[in-house]
Amino acid sequence: MNHTRYENKNTFEDSGEIMKWLHENINSITTVPCKVSMNRDGTISEIEIGKKLTIAERKKITDKFPELVGKEIG
Repeated sequence: MNHTRYENKNTFEDSGEIMKWLHENINSITTVPCKVSMNRDGTISEIEIGKKLTIAERKKITDKFPELVGKEIG
């Protein structure tokens, strides 16, 4: 039987750790305002960055946080 499975492998415990990851991995955001919100299950509900990211930067974020794929607004 064929099936599809998704699993969130991220081990972040709070939004501060996610902010640290963003600043270490997305170089262009070190001086712009950022906001991160998490769900109770530890997944990301929202990341807001005060600038438009490049396609490569957006891909890096969705690769790390697959729960955000297809959820970009604005």
